[in-house]
Amino acid sequence: MKLLDVALSAAMLLSAIVFSAYIALHFFDFGLFKILPPSISGFFVRVEALQYVALGLFVAALIAKVPLRREIKRQETETQI
Repeated sequence: MKLLDVALSAAMLLSAIVFSAYIALHFFDFGLFKILPPSISGFFVRVEALQYVALGLFVAALIAKVPLRREIKRQETETQI
């Protein structure tokens, strides 16, 4: 259960980085996609739909973490008793 929690946290972190890189590139013309070499950032710049995938992944992971945290907390209280 805790491993799933860590995986969801990693997914949230990665999707937040990708989404914020799109926002920074689109609105402020700087950020991660300006720093990375064109061979890497070119794919992300061409496929702009990935920003919505990253946002959706972030929201889905955030929603999934709520019941998972409750279950982890419940299991921890059962093992303490």
